[in-house]
Amino acid sequence: MNLNVKQNRILKLIAILFMVVTLSGAECVPCMSQDTVTIVCSTTTLGSLAEEVGGDHVTVISLVQPGVCPSHFDIRPSHVAEVEQAALILFHGIEPWLEDLITASGNEDIIRVNLNGPWNTPVLAQAKIEIIRDALITVDPENTLDYEKNAGNTIETLNETAEIIKAEISQYNVSEIPVLCMDWQVSSVEWMGGSIAGSYGPPETLSVKDIDELISIGKEQHALMVIDNLQSGTDVGSQIAAAIGAEHVVFSNYPSAFPGTETVAQMIAYNARQFIDAVQKIQTETEKISHLETQLEASKEKTQIYRVLAAVFFIVSTVEAVLLYVRKK
Repeated sequence: MNLNVKQNRILKLIAILFMVVTLSGAECVPCMSQDTVTIVCSTTTLGSLAEEVGGDHVTVISLVQPGVCPSHFDIRPSHVAEVEQAALILFHGIEPWLEDLITASGNEDIIRVNLNGPWNTPVLAQAKIEIIRDALITVDPENTLDYEKNAGNTIETLNETAEIIKAEISQYNVSEIPVLCMDWQVSSVEWMGGSIAGSYGPPETLSVKDIDELISIGKEQHALMVIDNLQSGTDVGSQIAAAIGAEHVVFSNYPSAFPGTETVAQMIAYNARQFIDAVQKIQTETEKISHLETQLEASKEKTQIYRVLAAVFFIVSTVEAVLLYVRKK
């Protein structure tokens, strides 16, 4: 084999190795089509809504995993590269790391849209959808009609979900069930008609005294349910529920945290299902207790009747005994 052939083979091998290294490194940054608008979203809530409204015209990247609180998120180098290529970034205003990320990306042209405030009811989510629709129209006016149509369809799905939930909840007296609730799920519980006996902040902000006070409130208000927010942590809620003998329920604030909750509408439906199931269990237990109390009361009445009859029988027997004694004399 001559020298030129050997050199060509070596050069080909080097080229192949270079391609392998390049492709393996490319896993850190998703492929972004030149024909779509790249949107970086801080959470899966905004990511799922952006996907629904944007459709085929957008490439959506959600940074924070659905089971994690955005305030506890750690930036990685791949996130810097993703923001660098984005035209739009959607966030909630609770991400202390966001500005550092944008600065590190060097993307001075990126459009920032702050969708602050809760989103876990159909009405609140609809407001976010409309803001995302308008933001997409701003960065990509050519596809305005598609964004408007997609937003309308997404809102319609939310409304249909809301009607189904409300119809099922109307079968129960949910307002008669006092609830202790994590602050970030209060709006969801109130939308479903629940009665808030007390609420609490993230577990890391609560002292032992705070937890004791919540337990006291739960007992005083006869709270029958404690509702936690998954992404905030569930240990404190579980502790309170055990202390007051209440049902412990866990809601999610972000889609995809549980199977079958890939959209905001599905997430809302999932939370409603947990609430309704807990209400059913509470009412079943209440009915059992009521039935037992009724039986106990009936048993007491029977016992009282037996006592009266026994007393009457004793008196009659005594009288008869006296009469017999007198006759014998």
